[in-house]
Amino acid sequence: MNVRERLATAARWLTPGRRGLLLLAAVLLLAAALQPRMALLRPVHSFLFVVDISMSMHTRDMRIDGEPVSRAVAVQRSLTDAIRALPCGTRAGIGLFAGYQTTVLYLPVEVCSHFNELAETIGGISPQSIWASDSEIAKGIYNAISFLDGAEGRTQLVFITDGHEAPPVSPRFRAQFQGTPGEVPGWLVGVGSLALSPIPKIDERGRQVGVWQEQEVAQTDLFSAGRRGSGEAEQMVQDETTVDAGLASRLQLQPGKEHLTQLRETYLKLLAEELQMDYVRLGDGTSLARRLMAGPASEWRWVPTRISQGLAALALVCLVFAYWRGDRSPLAWAVHWLTWPWRSWRQWRTTARARVRARAMRR
Repeated sequence: MNVRERLATAARWLTPGRRGLLLLAAVLLLAAALQPRMALLRPVHSFLFVVDISMSMHTRDMRIDGEPVSRAVAVQRSLTDAIRALPCGTRAGIGLFAGYQTTVLYLPVEVCSHFNELAETIGGISPQSIWASDSEIAKGIYNAISFLDGAEGRTQLVFITDGHEAPPVSPRFRAQFQGTPGEVPGWLVGVGSLALSPIPKIDERGRQVGVWQEQEVAQTDLFSAGRRGSGEAEQMVQDETTVDAGLASRLQLQPGKEHLTQLRETYLKLLAEELQMDYVRLGDGTSLARRLMAGPASEWRWVPTRISQGLAALALVCLVFAYWRGDRSPLAWAVHWLTWPWRSWRQWRTTARARVRARAMRR
């Protein structure tokens, strides 16, 4: 028996017949129905979602299903849907921002096994959670970054805010970021309408008791009024000479209208550029999850992964091999299709040579 005959005999022994393929397909489909999991090494995303809960976030200039809702309610809906849309293995944490500080409620945990806890936490965000009346956005972002700088893995910051600084930020004296831009990757997510709206005044019980008036809100920055910032040892970016006109316009200061609020998108884009982050406007949760997952992965982890689709695909292959052609084994069919490009090229070359010879004979 020569080598070719031995290989043919081995192929017949190693490849099952039609009955064996049907039995194997049934076993694979049964296993797929049980939805088994297997630990696979996969790129994993990790996010810390920080939600601005300052009073301007309770302005009713958003819509859900055609009904007007507050920015906070829109964030709750979108964020819950986003976490639901994130694939299993993704990690998510929740934090709140008010004043100039960020408080982390949940460090990043796996979204599928902890979805109920994450959704309950997001649903519990309310006006009663506010612990400061100011809203110093830039300092809050810097404070949130400090939680992630040097942490295990590369958790990305997702800071959701309308960008309304209260009191207004000074063009000459701005809070200085002490870290390295880009060290912590992340997103600034803008929420709210671009049109000006009054800011609701919320009491300690979370009830709206009117709106803020012009005389009740600081219309200029603290340094112009001769006061310091929120921290005694706070370092500022100082420019004693002139202020760049382009920078001043990007801060979106509106003296006389600071008691009104809008999505200050230009200012948030400025902060995103300075911190080497990305900016996106809040939409539906599925779109937000898609944008976040399109970014670079935080790390590689062994993740329990459902393999039902792979088992079902193998069952389909078995069925195709069982019923497509009875005179060829699965191994023969695999070789047939794998060598199809080479055989097609040979046929094309033979046809081309025949045409050349025919032309030469006519001459």
